[in-house]
Amino acid sequence: MTDPAASQDSGLTVQNPRARRLSKAELRERVLSAGATLLAEAGVTVSLYHLNMEELIRRVGVPRSSAFAAFGGKEELVTELMVQLLRPPAGDPVGFSPATVAVAEQVLERYGDRVTRADGSRDPDGAYAVLREAIRVTLRQNVEETAESAEWQTFLALAASLPSLPPARRERVAEALRAAEAQFTEAMTEFYSVSFARLGRAPRDGVQWHQVVTAGASIVEGVVSRRRMGSPAAHEIVIAPGIDGEPVEWTLAALAYLAVVDGLTVAVE
Repeated sequence: MTDPAASQDSGLTVQNPRARRLSKAELRERVLSAGATLLAEAGVTVSLYHLNMEELIRRVGVPRSSAFAAFGGKEELVTELMVQLLRPPAGDPVGFSPATVAVAEQVLERYGDRVTRADGSRDPDGAYAVLREAIRVTLRQNVEETAESAEWQTFLALAASLPSLPPARRERVAEALRAAEAQFTEAMTEFYSVSFARLGRAPRDGVQWHQVVTAGASIVEGVVSRRRMGSPAAHEIVIAPGIDGEPVEWTLAALAYLAVVDGLTVAVE
């Protein structure tokens, strides 16, 4: 006769043949619960494994073995492709929007006369009004363009894929992500330093322009991410004063960005 205590001490779980058979609903619940627990431990990641390799080989026009051999294997090919995706062919950094910069320039040109008084000195109130209008208009443009940007979506997807990569491959992709981020920050820092100087703004003590860039970009990225999820709040419009004090439409991103500028920069003579 088997000793029940001995069975427990062995560390083995013996399936009771008389155990009640799980219903389909109960089985589904157990599988989903176990799966959610496992995924919660490391987080959900993405990868390039949805890439149709057969279609890729067909387009290249060489045998599968030759294509993989050129990279030392499929894993190496996927890693190199990830890095390649972070090098935009147009030359502009990922996330940099020439169209948004152009809109900002148009606002500054249109209302440039409000920045200075008749005697040539800077008008702080006028300059701030132009700054607000530039933010109101450009942030709407920036959010719309970012929401449609395949490059930006790829950047986020590759960043999310990092935990699923082996250490060596992970660091190579992470390095490419950091390089792309640095290029964006450098380009925007140059734009900020010039444009804000025209409006008599400078970073507060202890703050640098690249930090203002990072804070502003985080607002755009956050709003766009919520728009992609269908969040109603990300699409809402707020009525607030315009350049002449009249009530006009502001996006949530524009108001949040204005708050960042107010908090991280100051007016200078």
